[in-house]
Amino acid sequence: MRNDFKVYENLVLLTQIGLIMMIPIFAGVYIGNWIDKQLNTGSIFLLIFVLVGVASAFMNFYKFTMKKFPNKNKKNKK
Repeated sequence: MRNDFKVYENLVLLTQIGLIMMIPIFAGVYIGNWIDKQLNTGSIFLLIFVLVGVASAFMNFYKFTMKKFPNKNKKNKK
């Protein structure tokens, strides 16, 4: 029974990480594409907003992992 719970817990963790990474990138693609269509500027805003989305995704991933798996050796370093 405990192993089943651990499998589901890991599955939820992977789902959260996937969503944390995908949503900002897809939002950047959507917003950048929309602005490019409105201003007729080629794909410059698409590139800018995709880069912002990727940076945001990795920042969210870093914050999530630091909250989920805190460093247990912090007290020993001081």
